[in-house]
Amino acid sequence: MRGPSLWLALFAPAALATPLALLAGACSTSHGTTAAPGDAGDEATVDAAVPPPTPPPPSDASTTLDCPTDLQSDGVWGHLQCTGLYSDFASKTVVPAARPYVPALQLWADGATKQRWLYLPPGQKIDTSNVDEWVFPAGTKVWKEFQLEGRRVETRLYLKSADGKWHHTTYRWNADETDTTRNDVGAAVPRDGGSAVPPYQIPSGTDCSNCHDGRKDRLLGLEPVNLGMPGAQGITLASLVAEGLLTSPPPATTLAFPEDTSGKAAAALGWLHVSCGPCHNRSGDANAKNSNVRLLTLMSQLAGADAGADGGPVPVPSLDAYLTTVDHTTSVPIPDAGGATFYRIKKGDPGASIVSWLSGRRVGVTGTPNEKEQMPPIVTRVVDGVGHQKLDDWIVLLP
Repeated sequence: MRGPSLWLALFAPAALATPLALLAGACSTSHGTTAAPGDAGDEATVDAAVPPPTPPPPSDASTTLDCPTDLQSDGVWGHLQCTGLYSDFASKTVVPAARPYVPALQLWADGATKQRWLYLPPGQKIDTSNVDEWVFPAGTKVWKEFQLEGRRVETRLYLKSADGKWHHTTYRWNADETDTTRNDVGAAVPRDGGSAVPPYQIPSGTDCSNCHDGRKDRLLGLEPVNLGMPGAQGITLASLVAEGLLTSPPPATTLAFPEDTSGKAAAALGWLHVSCGPCHNRSGDANAKNSNVRLLTLMSQLAGADAGADGGPVPVPSLDAYLTTVDHTTSVPIPDAGGATFYRIKKGDPGASIVSWLSGRRVGVTGTPNEKEQMPPIVTRVVDGVGHQKLDDWIVLLP
């Protein structure tokens, strides 16, 4: 578990006498979290007696692995080829039931490219009775593959067992992509360019929990805003409705962020939503909930009961990402910014805005990413230059 966070102190209003404490994700190596419908999403130790169902072994598993015995005590397999993603591991042939998808907004991964697949058990639906907090059925699996410099480097797995607990791990690929090794402790992968180039970081199990615990049912990307925006591919909000895979129809299937007179708000809000929203949101489980900085935009604000008077999105100044940042002061100075007062976001001045300062920085090659010196505070070692520029463009022109 991480210690008290200095990051929250950066966002604490100047009037507060003491910094706020961070509710850190307390994830053990078993990586079990409770997320059954109707609960509060509190973490719980995995019950090894209730593992997820064992899928049929891949076609080539009989000569390489005994998948039933490969199932480990926390309910997760030791090898990727036993998870049910591939019908033939050697050729990387993905089973038809694992459906590819691309969210409209994608979290920066230090330049790595990604592929994603979702498996929903036959006949099951996603519980969308709360439009902002979807609950997935037991048996759901999600894989996310990362490729770095043209080769597979890791594949992450999230799966939900019969008791409603989520289990997860990461599989690291070997150099010739013929096998994977389960890795729950993280790893720094050297890049082309040698020791002068920041390594690519495979997350630990705790790193994964620190972000995913910010949503009640743990999955990121598979949510209405990201699937309803232009650019979503494969599985979209509209396709889920058309296939009858949602228990309650959403108020709209096509969504958009609102815009202001700067013409830059929608792009910046989308970037904050995917880059910072998993930790900074209204959820009681969110890692940075006590910062009172909320950067996740909810579907209910873009369509439905909480939308604008005309049924469209609420105006930009009514969104959480604006209300909790713009013109709010912070008690911690920004190095080299000058001035006596510093802001979460200061209109017209990215240099005096802590959100810009942190998201535009990374700890060096030998340092450890942390919430005091950079955002996001874990895993990433390379600034998302394109996304960060969207934020600064908006701050400069904030009306």
